[in-house]
Amino acid sequence: MSIINSLAQQISMGLLVLFLMPNFGIAQPKRIKPPKRTSKIKSVDQFVANTFELYHKVFVYDSLTQVGVEVPSEIEDALVESAERDVDSLWQVLPTVLDDMTSGSASIIKKGKATINLNRSKKALKYCMITVKAYFVGNEEDED
Repeated sequence: MSIINSLAQQISMGLLVLFLMPNFGIAQPKRIKPPKRTSKIKSVDQFVANTFELYHKVFVYDSLTQVGVEVPSEIEDALVESAERDVDSLWQVLPTVLDDMTSGSASIIKKGKATINLNRSKKALKYCMITVKAYFVGNEEDED
């Protein structure tokens, strides 16, 4: 019974560190904030929301590793699975976003806001790709 209590205590401590630690050590010079205003184009807003959910997970993991905190393998596996679901949801929404932006009946103002929001999510996705590549593929300096 004490093994279960110990494991539960370690998992809860890991979750606490996972969600509170990014405030103490930030790996990226400036955190990208999600857009304050929605574009009122449903597919674009959903794409941007999913992008920033993925960005938050990658940012938290990167922050923890930059500080030197070892992330337990159970939490790391859960993060990877959750990130995979977020990427899948991005792929599902993307065709609708393209249709809505090119041939949608939204006004030019809504499309302008949507473009600004998509540009911000593009920056977040670029950070995610670079960070994930660095951790899982590595870079040439690590191999030497």
